[in-house]
Amino acid sequence: MKTNKLIPLILTAALALSACASASDSATTAASAAETPESTAESAIEPGTEAVETDTLYGLNYSYSQSVVYEDLPTLDDEWNFAGTNVYKNDLNAGQVSLFYSCDDWCIADPYVTSDAVYLLTYNRDRDNKIIALSPDGTKTHEIPFDPYASTVVLYSDRYFYCMDGHAPYDTASGFRLDLQTGETAPWNLPVETTGAPDAAGDFAVTARLISDQPVPFTSDPEISDALLQNSMLEYDLTDATTGKPTTKIAEFPYKGTDDGSGYVYYTYLGKSGDDFYFTGEHSRSSEEGIKMSVLRVGSDGTQEDLGLMIHVSLRELRQNGEIQWLFAMSSNPGTLTVYDLQGTQIAQVDPPAGVESYYPISMLDDGRILLNIGYDLDHDYMTRYATIDPNAFLSGSTEYTEMEFVG
Repeated sequence: MKTNKLIPLILTAALALSACASASDSATTAASAAETPESTAESAIEPGTEAVETDTLYGLNYSYSQSVVYEDLPTLDDEWNFAGTNVYKNDLNAGQVSLFYSCDDWCIADPYVTSDAVYLLTYNRDRDNKIIALSPDGTKTHEIPFDPYASTVVLYSDRYFYCMDGHAPYDTASGFRLDLQTGETAPWNLPVETTGAPDAAGDFAVTARLISDQPVPFTSDPEISDALLQNSMLEYDLTDATTGKPTTKIAEFPYKGTDDGSGYVYYTYLGKSGDDFYFTGEHSRSSEEGIKMSVLRVGSDGTQEDLGLMIHVSLRELRQNGEIQWLFAMSSNPGTLTVYDLQGTQIAQVDPPAGVESYYPISMLDDGRILLNIGYDLDHDYMTRYATIDPNAFLSGSTEYTEMEFVG
């Protein structure tokens, strides 16, 4: 098999194809809607509402918090044609990476990792797509029909995929829960004004939905939709994953942003830590100043506190089992990393080691070690080169990390 730097381009093209197909489906649905569904966009949450018991939800970054990380990558034949998918297993405790599973299907999304299985999604042009279920030893146990071009997995658990077929504001939100053992589906009755489900918080989903004094028209007509969105709020809630009903309001922000005196600020969900929720603020400035990023913390009592950050470069979060531990900014990749605690205090500036093509933290493992991306392996399908390092060593700028060694 031949592999080279063309593979990231193949992945990008495939992801773009998927996004276009999903957008096309959503536009068709919106255009064909003859009636506006009954609005459920009430900002008040019923007091005393309790969630139905369910199994623990995983956000889409959950797989990077474990001691084993899986990565699926396409392979090319001698004529540079797509030849299948290889799945690699990084055992972060043993310090080894090996080939875990191979198939002829095109699987480009990150594997979904549960406590007892690994799930792959196929993306074939003929739409005859499926979920491939693997046991921890790499044995295929069963398959389930699933079309990732039509539906998006937003959250999952050991038993279910939680999927959305459409989302506001240009389409009515709809969803379903897919049983990963039987393949059966059940409605996930989210409010039709739901715009997304960006995270999990214990047994709850974190969802966002439009709140407006007027019924949402669910149209892509710019004059109609923009007029409504100018006066709409985006509310973030804790939502019962079983019923799809919002139970606790986290925060709300103007959908089109707020005038902060020098421009507009748009808040986007970043993650949670304990009972606190974090949002990034994107501040539009003059062409000379460009975009600046801030961080807003929202407490369990609804109080909001700006952390005092205002930076020009990309701002990211470092999580441990779904909980934010640090924030960090990257000047470039590789480039200097500026690390902040959750009060907004700078705790380190880390320069990348000489000679690496990439260097940044991906997650904090259960034992506190930092999982790093340090480049890519051209001999194995452009596989990510993972390494682990002690957190104090990382913050002090040490290069004493342990890179995964390929075996097999």
